[in-house]
Amino acid sequence: MYYIDTSFDSLVKHGEELCGDHVEQARLKDSCILVLSDGLGSGVKANILATLTSKIAVTMLKEGATLEETIDTIVHTLPVCNERHLAYSTFTIVKIYNDGRGYAAEFDNPFIFLIRNGENVPLKRQKRVLNNKTIYECSFTMDRDTLLVAVSDGVIHAGVGRSLDLGWQWDNVDEYVKNLNMDFSALDITNNILDKCRNLYENEAGDDTTVLSVKIKEQETINLFTGPPKNPSEDYNVIKEILNAEGKIVVCGGTTANIVARLLGAELDVDISTMTQELPPIGKIPGIELVTEGVITINKALDIMRDYIVPEKNAAALKKLNEKNSASMLAALIIERCEKLNMWIGQAVNPVHQNPKYPMDFHFKMKQLEDFISVVRQMGKEVNVVYI
Repeated sequence: MYYIDTSFDSLVKHGEELCGDHVEQARLKDSCILVLSDGLGSGVKANILATLTSKIAVTMLKEGATLEETIDTIVHTLPVCNERHLAYSTFTIVKIYNDGRGYAAEFDNPFIFLIRNGENVPLKRQKRVLNNKTIYECSFTMDRDTLLVAVSDGVIHAGVGRSLDLGWQWDNVDEYVKNLNMDFSALDITNNILDKCRNLYENEAGDDTTVLSVKIKEQETINLFTGPPKNPSEDYNVIKEILNAEGKIVVCGGTTANIVARLLGAELDVDISTMTQELPPIGKIPGIELVTEGVITINKALDIMRDYIVPEKNAAALKKLNEKNSASMLAALIIERCEKLNMWIGQAVNPVHQNPKYPMDFHFKMKQLEDFISVVRQMGKEVNVVYI
């Protein structure tokens, strides 16, 4: 099973406050649906049309409506321009399944770019006419070496009348995308292409310009150890069991980290660059994927994960995953790389938690971990828990 890594962002047309492009996404248990819509014209009207189009499409497809039903609803909900007799907005619909299967439906937007190992993936597009709209559909597969990029026509036209007489054009964008570093995340890809557009427009975009990037990542088993065992004599056996488990190891909690380092005969280093006003820094132990503080970090990571599973907050949560702090790193590891989570939860009571002035006591910690487990399961991931 793969994690579907998505990122999208826009440049607003120079002189406008609102973007006339809009992207909506919905994450289902087995897939991710994304819709990029480009409203007619620019400014407020275009923004409203694009937003409605993408929201209608995502909502209906998420609830199981067919493409025909979705387009019919869009056509009969939104107006056609009386002056130019053009469609209210264009759209690109992309659905990627967790096993790598993909589908795209395109109406009047530039065709998607699908790149694998620096080469175009051949796409056999089927032409369909629905409600007098010509739709192009195609199916494909993605793996960890595949990149999908969808754009609004602001990308294709980048530089018109400035650095390029005829704009960037699809073939040139295609060549640029093929040469991008495939180790980049979806966020890196989006930012890279938008930076190129910004330069071509000489920092004054002549059109709303949107980039949507999709990559997929293989997932694995994560073994999370938090809190020392109730019986200190079990420290060695627990650490040995965790180290022998298949997958990556995460240690949450200062006391827990010190126990692991001591039993491994290793130094526990601290990465001060990851410290924030709200969060302690991460630690580093050889052989351990991530080392963090306990209660505070898990609580902040849980906030990000809760937002991630709420459609209206998903995009904001995804941006937080790229921040360099302990909570974002922990949340990113669980969301992006974890297919199966094994948790060892120590039940020793930290003396600090017995201080009545300390707000996060032992019971808070256990309730917090229960919520953590619940949210991870809501993501469709397998969770196994051992209390020690």
